[in-house]
Amino acid sequence: MKHFLILTLAVLNAHAVDCVRETFEYFATQYMPDDDIRTYILPGKLKPDSLHQQEKSLTYTIKYHWNGNHLDNLTFTHSCLDKGNKVTVVPNWKVDSAKVGKLKKYTWTFPSENADMNFTVYHGKDSVDIVRNEDPDRHYTFYIKNDTIRELDNWIPRNWIIYRDPKDENKCYRANRKEKKFGNGSVLKVGEEIYTTYEYETRGDFLIQKIFEPNRNRYVKPPGPCDGGDKYTTIYYMKR
Repeated sequence: MKHFLILTLAVLNAHAVDCVRETFEYFATQYMPDDDIRTYILPGKLKPDSLHQQEKSLTYTIKYHWNGNHLDNLTFTHSCLDKGNKVTVVPNWKVDSAKVGKLKKYTWTFPSENADMNFTVYHGKDSVDIVRNEDPDRHYTFYIKNDTIRELDNWIPRNWIIYRDPKDENKCYRANRKEKKFGNGSVLKVGEEIYTTYEYETRGDFLIQKIFEPNRNRYVKPPGPCDGGDKYTTIYYMKR
């Protein structure tokens, strides 16, 4: 019986996913920080096969078409109720890489008419720094410390963290730890608000990432059927 329990635990652990590491790679390899769908894929890292996103009656999908590690094109579909469209996009960006100390530097260059989109990424084992070339003083950073992802933007002060569910290592939460500061310098912790949930599972040859983002907006009048709802995203990755 003892050997059976050990074997059972080993099988269960074999299917467990380290959500901290996988979520870090999600942020560290799919840019940009203000790109909701994150279509700019870093070569050789997480390799998405498809994405499906649902918000009320709005559906958004991406199918990634790969040739080895080269992304040939992406097919986007967008629909709500009886309206929709489909388009295939060929990546128009170039990615150059170089070693900088212990970091890997990736420089993303777009055609001249979109040069304001150029950005540079410094990628380490447990940290990534994203710099918009048009605004080099602004940095968007993720790093792992004490088994937690810290998320920083040096222009927008915030205290965002991504941490593991203590009862489920396949699930992580992105939260803003709020503070109330008083005139005398004292600080009161006032709890945290969970912004996003990331959950992982393996199925066949795929790693599946499920993202849940509750809607927190307040409306004077109810929004239409295509916006203003909770957002559910599922991404299928080909196993590395």
